[in-house]
Amino acid sequence: MLNLIVAPKSHNKKAERYAKSVTGYLKHSEEEYAVYFSLDLEDMKENIKYLLGLGESEYVVIGDDKIINIFVNTVKDLSKIKLGIIPTSKYDDFSSYLGINPNPILAIKDILNRKVQSVDILICNDTRVINNVVIGASVDIYEAYNNYKYKNSLTEKYASVKYTKEYLSKNLKIDVKDSKTRSDDIFELVIANGGYSKGKKLSPLSNLGDGLFNLVYVKDVNRKISTKSIKTIFKGNHIYQDNTVQLWGSEAKISSEGQNIKAMLDGEIYELEKIEILVNEGALKIYKTNVDNEMKL
Repeated sequence: MLNLIVAPKSHNKKAERYAKSVTGYLKHSEEEYAVYFSLDLEDMKENIKYLLGLGESEYVVIGDDKIINIFVNTVKDLSKIKLGIIPTSKYDDFSSYLGINPNPILAIKDILNRKVQSVDILICNDTRVINNVVIGASVDIYEAYNNYKYKNSLTEKYASVKYTKEYLSKNLKIDVKDSKTRSDDIFELVIANGGYSKGKKLSPLSNLGDGLFNLVYVKDVNRKISTKSIKTIFKGNHIYQDNTVQLWGSEAKISSEGQNIKAMLDGEIYELEKIEILVNEGALKIYKTNVDNEMKL
């Protein structure tokens, strides 16, 4: 039976409306299902735990990346479940990079085909990450923008210009398994499972199904990084620049002498003493019809 986990209205205004459309289609299709609405994110976690306790194994998340992240971090044993996703925006990073249809009816039709794709996830310290870990200027930009009362393209541009100029690069020690240890002044660093972060193409060469992450960073050479540079990063064109380093691996450690590291994990900002990353290959079983055509393999 499909168990529909709907993002709380306080978090996502579209999710309940999408759920009504999806349940209408399921009822018409005579598909067995149950739907779970939640008052808030904590209530949603309790609903998931309750269903896991009943031994339920088929789930459909109706929501954005944060809801998917909460789901995969609430389920202890991902090998026992299969997951369908109904995105609530074509800009949801994980579902967009997977090529999942943003139309709720078309997405549920694909789920009902019951075709499964195994997808990698990252483990950052003890946290599961579906998209990526980001360190650097874009974290400061996002944090500032998220605190603005008014959020639009103009305030986003203002934050980008202001905090790119003010950002002080961090010297990071980067140790990727089977590669030489590096120590560089970093303007932007991404450890990517999927290639998008907040709709930006921070790692356009990353792959969701090869058992490897793409670690890409932009070195801060003589403090010459400009707002033009951050635009280049957001469009994914930084991978062609001389001050960019790209590595692939399955394990990595990142540290900064004498200071914590501000990092964004799937859009949530954390202060971490050190970062340890590993790939959990094929950990997430996703219901997805158009696997061969659209997934980055």
